[in-house]
Amino acid sequence: MAQDTPDAPRAPQPGGGREEPVLILAPTGRDAAVAMAWLHTAGIPTHRCQDVAELCARMDTAAAALLADEALPALALDVLRPALQRQPIWSDFPLLLLTSSARATEVLWQRVQALGAVGHVTVLERPLTPVLLLSTVQVALQSRRRQHELRQLQDAQQQHRAAQAALLAQLQARDQALQALNATLEQQVTARTAALRHEMAERQRLEREAQRVQHFALLGRLAAGVSHEIRNPLGAIVLQVDVVEEEFRDPGPASAAEIATALTAIRTNLERLTDLVQDYLSLVRVGEAQLDPADLGLLVTQWAQEMTAALAAQGITLQLEAVDHLGLVALHANTFRRVLVNLVDNARDAMPQGGTLTLRGRRQATTVHLDVADTGVGMPPERLAQIFEPLHTTKPGGTGLGLYIVQEVMAAHGGQVAVQSTVGAGTTFTLTLPVAGAGAPP
Repeated sequence: MAQDTPDAPRAPQPGGGREEPVLILAPTGRDAAVAMAWLHTAGIPTHRCQDVAELCARMDTAAAALLADEALPALALDVLRPALQRQPIWSDFPLLLLTSSARATEVLWQRVQALGAVGHVTVLERPLTPVLLLSTVQVALQSRRRQHELRQLQDAQQQHRAAQAALLAQLQARDQALQALNATLEQQVTARTAALRHEMAERQRLEREAQRVQHFALLGRLAAGVSHEIRNPLGAIVLQVDVVEEEFRDPGPASAAEIATALTAIRTNLERLTDLVQDYLSLVRVGEAQLDPADLGLLVTQWAQEMTAALAAQGITLQLEAVDHLGLVALHANTFRRVLVNLVDNARDAMPQGGTLTLRGRRQATTVHLDVADTGVGMPPERLAQIFEPLHTTKPGGTGLGLYIVQEVMAAHGGQVAVQSTVGAGTTFTLTLPVAGAGAPP
């Protein structure tokens, strides 16, 4: 039975969108009511199911499920097994199983192993506490959110592949049309000049089509690269979840420390996954960004304030010079913030022993310039020629997308990025944007 407490810790409120509920099936005792009260206090929606059949029916629109051992007799497992086996490839529905004793845990675990398709099971033994329940549910919710993000990435990849196939088919059709045109030109000498002009125009169009194919091919490469990078933190998360599960199953004197270490590792890898997804989404959405006039100096000052503490913790002093009068620039604030974040991250990596990072503004008649200058290790000339290439990286664990995103976002804003670097002295990236109303893209 759950332990009552008036002060259940609150979980972070979900950010945007309607949160999927946690299904609860505990037909006897007060476990269901107490668990629902704790979760509601933490801002987590729930739905109490009457039986396993209802739980299976609601599984596709839920985030996780909490089931008591008395709700899982042999017949109930026969209902649960097909529902789990019908999950799509991206889905690994989290199941939290509540038992009353170590012996009950062994019996329930043997039943669960018979399911075969279950890969995301956490066993909790009574008495249940708010901290234990909320921490376990929050890990399950985080896992479910990442599953949905992976599904979206998989859908985007499929759309890109379909678009590539359609473009290739179109190119093949155009190639056949060119062959037929050449045969006609050989027979119609009098129309040769006009036909040649038409062919040149057609070739130019095909070159543009080829560029589009290359663009989608690049997106495919980027998606493949991101997918590869996602596997590593996902594997680490699975290992840490196994550690937490083992410590809950067989707790010892060092269990609290082991669980804290595992949760820290899980959080670190989840943050890395978030950065990877954001980088990829920045590339996909860059062409759709709506540009609006904004005070660049004010935005840079606000972003700098957000970054100061983290930089200071690494021994880096952040300085602002002449950014107050940069004026209005047509930009998409969130997308352009990604540019600054990526450049600051690069500067931080270049100054492992600390240093000075300067954000320096300059305004001219039709353009504004923002320098991001560090006092780090610098780069040799041969490396500068490659830093903006997609998937090119020299950092352990890097994705090779950071500076490529900077270049693409600046181009979408009608601007450009330049770099100067001296080995041992530091690197300066210069962002150039048109003044609002002076040639900025609509």
